[in-house]
Amino acid sequence: MDKRIVRTRLAVFNAVFELAAEKELDKITVVELCEKAGINKSTFYLHYSSKNDCLQKCFDLFMEKILEYGKDIDYTEMSLHPEDTISKILDATEANLAYVEKFRNTVIYDQAIKTLKEKFVQEILKANNLNINDNYHEVAKVTFLVGGCADILISFSPNFKRDEIEKIIVNCIKRK
Repeated sequence: MDKRIVRTRLAVFNAVFELAAEKELDKITVVELCEKAGINKSTFYLHYSSKNDCLQKCFDLFMEKILEYGKDIDYTEMSLHPEDTISKILDATEANLAYVEKFRNTVIYDQAIKTLKEKFVQEILKANNLNINDNYHEVAKVTFLVGGCADILISFSPNFKRDEIEKIIVNCIKRK
């Protein structure tokens, strides 16, 4: 992809999250997004068909970054040695915590986080050929692990103690 396109989309992405921290998403205008991103309206409409299209693509980009981590999680390894998996999930959450923090005060935050956790679980299940019909216990464990890690970090941020959180979650996962 052309560097100018990447730069423009990143500027818009950052502008969306900065403005979302100040006001509700439905109150943000295209003009405000353009001013914050340092682009003009014609450039905006070259990349997005509408403000809603822009917001959806920004959210999709945010989710895509986190979902990449799910592809590398091996269920068997997670069951036997949950420390590594928990560390990967905490890494993914920590790496994106700044965006989550900006996003926290928006009206779509709760639904967006719920969707993100569900898709992350689905990514892990898909990477491990697990499904709820044949692998109920495994699906429940993955769902608990993803939800627990994400909820703890989001709830305790920015004052969380990673080592303590990792120990707590590992101990919960190791219980059969």
